[in-house]
Amino acid sequence: MLLVALLVLAILTERGSIALTATVNEMANSQNHKAVTQAFMTAEAGIEEAKSRLMGSELGPYPNWIGDPNATPNPLWSAYVVTSDAWTTAQDPDFNSAQTNYFPRPGINTNGTLVVNSLQTAIPYWIKIKHKTEYDAEQAGHKLGAIHYQDGDGNTAGNHTLANPGSVINYGYPPGSTTPVQFTITGSTTGLQPVELVRAYARSGNSWKSVEIEVGRSAGPPVMAPVYVKGNLTFQNNTPPSGFVDGVDWCGGPVDKPPMYIKTGGVMIGTTAWVGGTQPTPQSGPLDIDLKAQINKMKGGAIVLSPDQSNPTGDINVSNVDYGSDAQHVTVYSNPQSPSSLRLENVNGYGLLLVDGNLILDDNLRWNGAVLVNGNLTFHTDPGGLRIRGTVAAGTATSDDTNPELAYDSCALAKALQQRPLQILRWKYRS
Repeated sequence: MLLVALLVLAILTERGSIALTATVNEMANSQNHKAVTQAFMTAEAGIEEAKSRLMGSELGPYPNWIGDPNATPNPLWSAYVVTSDAWTTAQDPDFNSAQTNYFPRPGINTNGTLVVNSLQTAIPYWIKIKHKTEYDAEQAGHKLGAIHYQDGDGNTAGNHTLANPGSVINYGYPPGSTTPVQFTITGSTTGLQPVELVRAYARSGNSWKSVEIEVGRSAGPPVMAPVYVKGNLTFQNNTPPSGFVDGVDWCGGPVDKPPMYIKTGGVMIGTTAWVGGTQPTPQSGPLDIDLKAQINKMKGGAIVLSPDQSNPTGDINVSNVDYGSDAQHVTVYSNPQSPSSLRLENVNGYGLLLVDGNLILDDNLRWNGAVLVNGNLTFHTDPGGLRIRGTVAAGTATSDDTNPELAYDSCALAKALQQRPLQILRWKYRS
């Protein structure tokens, strides 16, 4: 009997030991999982800081901006954001001494000395930001037959290195495309926007966990010409210098445009304006830009122009106002109810003008950026009283006894989109 009792006790002891070991292991695994999850969440906080600080530009009221200060993106540009002065380059598994390795701080984006430059220090992470280059794409698997981007710079050998990373990869519309993609081109990159490669790291025990994203600035609508119209275009004006429509890029970019683009089915009525660009006359084609969708996509955070509450169905009249500046572009949105219109007079603006309805441009109107009108656009002003640098897109357009100056400007368009939220192109966790 005693032998049986001892045998049962031994069995129970063994099972208890197994259960205890399993419980300990489960607790350890749970703690490890919690630590890894917390590290990834911390790294994601770093990603959010980087995204917010890449908006804007070196110009204007963006003291915490951390982008490349070069007018032409430098393939070897890189920057760090750190939360502790104990950080060292040994913590970066991808450290490259050939890169600029800046630690941007307010007013000095080319600072090369380690300094705590995060907007907070309570959450322990660090961030590296660089332009995506052909080398990065090749390391991720880009090659002939497995294309990661539209390679237009003439070098498809796939032999780039850390010290010679090739061209910066841009995001937007390459020549001849109406779909935003990642791409490279030959020649000038003026007005193009690079893809930014952002990696944020946080510690989990003795190892670092990281999140990596690729982001690009909002591409906006495809720009076919300084004037795009889906329907009929009634356009009359005189010869220079009192009025013109010019498709040559006033920013000196690599691609000029035709002066006007009318969707197939639309008709140009009246006399032809003085025009310049890749073709001397208005062009037509099948491109159908969904103006309402584009407006809805970009109207977030806009200055809203609403009707007078005493006359909610009347015209929205705005005069003697400045919107933004060359240093700080803004978005202005209005939704006048048809047949009413938004009417602007003595207005100077920089950025995006989005009208989900009809727009009338009266005397002394200056706008730098993009004007999108999901309705009828009317130019109605005295000679020399209307000037737009960038692009105009409308459902239909009418120019009555006026002399507008309309010119394609890729830099004005790029600046107009700089203050828009970045678009995430790719996201992944890295161990």
